[in-house]
Amino acid sequence: MVGVRIFGPNVPEGYEWALPVHSGEFEVIATLAERSSRAAWNPIRMKLLTLDDRGRTRQHAHLPWLGSGELVLRDEAIDVIGPLLRRHGEVLPLQCDDARLALFSAPQVAGVLDEQRSEIVRFTSGRIMTIPAAVFRTEVLGHIQAFKLTEMPRGQLYLAEELVESIRATGFSSGTDFTVVYESR
Repeated sequence: MVGVRIFGPNVPEGYEWALPVHSGEFEVIATLAERSSRAAWNPIRMKLLTLDDRGRTRQHAHLPWLGSGELVLRDEAIDVIGPLLRRHGEVLPLQCDDARLALFSAPQVAGVLDEQRSEIVRFTSGRIMTIPAAVFRTEVLGHIQAFKLTEMPRGQLYLAEELVESIRATGFSSGTDFTVVYESR
């Protein structure tokens, strides 16, 4: 049996970030996985964070960092990586004065998280706060290459190794790293 590796986005040092112009739009982004793909989309106004906290210029990012729950695509990455991602979710346009941006939203998948074998931190309500070590039932995924957990739709974006390798092979993945978060034996 071949092992399965699942990755999550990770922020590298020194690259541009993409942020909503209005802080209230973070809520719209956080709830994307809960939105119907047939619902109307109103592009969010974004800005590129091109300077770090010391005033130094950040490097150009094809995938500017927003958070571990989403992927933002910039300019040529929309044209090259966008088609790869569209097979696994939605690529939604964003508004930005400095660049052409889009946001990838992956669907929720039920039953993939093995809660008994995962390390999970919960709120007192029982809702999941964080998952320090996820264990997945990868057979539930079938051909799904990008997903969010129904148990934690505002949480991390997960990507199968095949999709991550396809993204990396384009040469347009600067600004976001991909780290193994689960590996089956």
